[in-house]
Amino acid sequence: MFSYDFIQKLLGLQGIKVTSVYVNNGILYVCATSDASFAICPRCGQVAQYVHDRRRQPCEHLDIWGMKTVILLEKKRYKCDCDPYHPFDEEFAFIRRYQRRTIPYEKYIFLLTHKNTVQNVCDIVNISEGACQRIYVHYANTILDNLEPEPLRILGIDEIATKKGHNYDTIIYNQETGSVVAVLDGRTKDVLVKYLMSFPKSVREGVEAVSMDMSRSYCFGVLECMPNAKPVIDRFHIADNLYRCVDDARKHIQNRIKKYGNKHEVFGIRWALLKDVEDLTREQALRLILACTKYPEIEKLHYLKEEFRTFFRLESKESALGFLEYFKDLVEQYDIPELKGFCKTIDNWLPYILNYYDYQISNGLVEGSNHKIKNIKRRAYGYRNSRNFELRIKLEFECA
Repeated sequence: MFSYDFIQKLLGLQGIKVTSVYVNNGILYVCATSDASFAICPRCGQVAQYVHDRRRQPCEHLDIWGMKTVILLEKKRYKCDCDPYHPFDEEFAFIRRYQRRTIPYEKYIFLLTHKNTVQNVCDIVNISEGACQRIYVHYANTILDNLEPEPLRILGIDEIATKKGHNYDTIIYNQETGSVVAVLDGRTKDVLVKYLMSFPKSVREGVEAVSMDMSRSYCFGVLECMPNAKPVIDRFHIADNLYRCVDDARKHIQNRIKKYGNKHEVFGIRWALLKDVEDLTREQALRLILACTKYPEIEKLHYLKEEFRTFFRLESKESALGFLEYFKDLVEQYDIPELKGFCKTIDNWLPYILNYYDYQISNGLVEGSNHKIKNIKRRAYGYRNSRNFELRIKLEFECA
């Protein structure tokens, strides 16, 4: 009698015995049955040996020799004395309940789906999009549920656009590990507060600092829910706010010069004015020198912009506070309205800007992670289901 031991070992599945093998239309069919003659009753936990009936159940498996493989699994139903009118199915360790694919095959599909689109994987393995998505969700949740809870001490909060227009999600990061804590639908204070209040009080009290941009929703939400947390305004956003004010001032000065003077003398100075002075090309430097020589307003604007860069090199809260007072006096002296608005913004956020010297964190990690999230979104051409989007983000950050 022919031995099917080789085929059985090739399948790599425990608890079955191969009875026959045949090929039909390029598909390898393996007929198998359980190697046990009993089952454990799920109701009473006793051994049941009486077989009520048998049936063949097709179960897809990993390809063998380049052929699609289907296991025709004989499943028995057993009767137990505790309830003889309700027989139960025997269980196999290599297949999930109510599924028609083996666990090794499902894990292979999940591995393909991890950094690929669901549609591409469906084309590769020839299964439906819904089935592929369900497999991914099951194993992704299994991985995330088995992770050890991370201590939340230093967080980062930022927004990310999900669709064209004013559609944003809020992303919360663990600054110490780089993982994504949550993806919230919206960027309002109510959305953030509702999520943060879902944490136990001990967890909320354990958060020490949260980096963010100048968003009142995020700042007040953190202060309301986390009594010991210090909001830290990201330094990149301070610089970005300054450069936008400098650019607005430059536009107004240029418009006045174009109206009453020679517009070619100030043409093309935008990047020469905004770039750090040591990074200017020779042509940009000459153009800026010419504009500053003829128009004192541009010289004052450039001087104030360069002077504020000193703030980012200060190492103590006292020196930073003293410098900001000095800078506000300079702006008042030079009387540039746009920079007066910048100073007002600094005054409004001053306590949270100075928190940087207690916790030297920024949104640099957050901004880099946002780029990765955008790539995840682009790879799938967007997500209709926000839960699947969040699951994909969390898993890819955990398994990076």
